[in-house]
Amino acid sequence: MLGLIARAQSSDAPDIGREVFADAHSPPPYRMLNPSEDQRFKLGHSVFETRWVAAGTPGTTDLLGLGPMFNAVSCNECHKEGQRGQAPLNDGPVPVALSIQLESRSSQLTEQSAGDPIYGHVFNTLATNGVQPEGAVIVQYREIVGYYYPFGGRWGMRQPHYQLIGMKRGTLAAKTIIKPRVAPALFGVGLLAAVPEAAISNARWPQMDDRIPGAIAWHSRQGSRMLGRLGWQGDKVSIRDQIASAFAYEMGLTTLDSPMDDCTVVESDCTALAQGGKPEVSEQLLDAVVGFVDSLAVPKSPVQVAADSPGSELFINIGCAACHRPQLPVDLPGSNGARVLGVIAPFTDLRLHDLGKEMADENASGEKVISLWRTAPLWGLGYRLEVEDHPTFLHDGRARSIEEAILWHFGEAARANRRFMNLGPRERDALLQWLTTL
Repeated sequence: MLGLIARAQSSDAPDIGREVFADAHSPPPYRMLNPSEDQRFKLGHSVFETRWVAAGTPGTTDLLGLGPMFNAVSCNECHKEGQRGQAPLNDGPVPVALSIQLESRSSQLTEQSAGDPIYGHVFNTLATNGVQPEGAVIVQYREIVGYYYPFGGRWGMRQPHYQLIGMKRGTLAAKTIIKPRVAPALFGVGLLAAVPEAAISNARWPQMDDRIPGAIAWHSRQGSRMLGRLGWQGDKVSIRDQIASAFAYEMGLTTLDSPMDDCTVVESDCTALAQGGKPEVSEQLLDAVVGFVDSLAVPKSPVQVAADSPGSELFINIGCAACHRPQLPVDLPGSNGARVLGVIAPFTDLRLHDLGKEMADENASGEKVISLWRTAPLWGLGYRLEVEDHPTFLHDGRARSIEEAILWHFGEAARANRRFMNLGPRERDALLQWLTTL
């Protein structure tokens, strides 16, 4: 396994999907596109950046159909040019890129779940004229400071607490799960979607004494069993599924895949204005956005590290690579309809893991609920640290550094956490520096 890590970072390592992002406003595709694919990619990028407006808005050339309730007016508002969204930096109102998902869980943890009876699947903080928003979201942090590593150095963390305010329609159901989620980066998701199912569900790799088995996110759709590999909790089975859901729940835009807005029967002002009939996002535009996101490359890291850095060896020795697998196979489209088999280096196993009650969501009654997290890909870390003024990490941005993100790993990752805590200052710095090269 150590050799696998080393190969992933050597000059002959798999580099499929990685490109230099010369212009952050023009993210490149991970492969050469033919003329029709390139046209689709450019149209999708244009739609991705376009600000939508409410139907009936006079004197506009923008796309119509926004709302009646929504959180953002464009895809780009949360996923700026495919980047991860901005999480809260301090106490107060949360930024637009952090949304509150609401879940009424079924008996099957990985099955499709319902939303809250009053507020639906996503808590919408904005609305068109004549419709009342569902409320607002604020966050308060409790600092956990004053602690020291056993062999030198000090560490700190912050614990978020979210409040939904201005809820004039009533309260959430007691068992509704409140799920704060930062818009994830979209770079390389087409490559993750191209990982064969067998490589995830039947993966075999060298045994380690602290290997974490992980679960698989299966979803039942139209009588078939589908593997979920996208989203913070593997709750999306495809890029199209992910985009159609975001259009419907975050922007109030219907598609053939998601023909209903996120209005509930209780929200009569919303349902009265919800548009029926023809989808607000045409099949052509939805397909174009899917094509854009599906083709996005992964940024090469601008950070370099010495070839003899011990960071890669430490990554495997403390157990990080048990879940953040350095390599996965992919089955990609090639020219003339041929398929291309290759290897990518995303540093994920695309499986679900319980990271403990410390990272678990809560329901409206304040009770912790079992929360399984898809192993987050680590590729693109170096680029993030280069272009973001205040990078944050984890599903809700609670971690203000890579170091804090590691410290939040409990549950199945507790042993790796303890081994990280027991590193000396030089080893710890070497590992953190190496991670910036991914």
